[in-house]
Amino acid sequence: MRLTLPATAESVPVARHEVARLVRASGASERALADVALAVSEACTNVVLHAYRDHDVPGTLSLDATLHDGELEVVVSDEGSGVHPRDDSPGLGMGMALMAAVATGVQLDHDGAATRVRLTFDLRLAHADTGEQPAESVAAEPGRPLVDADRSAPQVTDRD
Repeated sequence: MRLTLPATAESVPVARHEVARLVRASGASERALADVALAVSEACTNVVLHAYRDHDVPGTLSLDATLHDGELEVVVSDEGSGVHPRDDSPGLGMGMALMAAVATGVQLDHDGAATRVRLTFDLRLAHADTGEQPAESVAAEPGRPLVDADRSAPQVTDRD
């Protein structure tokens, strides 16, 4: 799956929902679905908040997701200014730590032209001992949200 979206707050839930659809189809647990949704939200939010801060208009947020034999790889990338410390950061600075806490692997790469966050998840092992139903069967309930509100990433907002 490949997405190219504007690096705006409205693109974060779009990216999260599309990846969640892929995870749900794999039969992964509800907890694994929430973990993937959180990490993808954090990676995309980082692009929105940091990648194009020196630009007048938003750039692009790209997302590539592949699922093979129960292993999910998600690459979120931008063509912005790279990762630099910010004194005026609107976040708490916990995004990378959150991603590392829920993903099997996290890799950050900047080559001068693009910044990429590569997230990997082993959906076969993720919370296998919890006894949860797969996300696909849980999601079949009418009116059930794509991910629980308390497990999704915070909304991106402008701060005055």
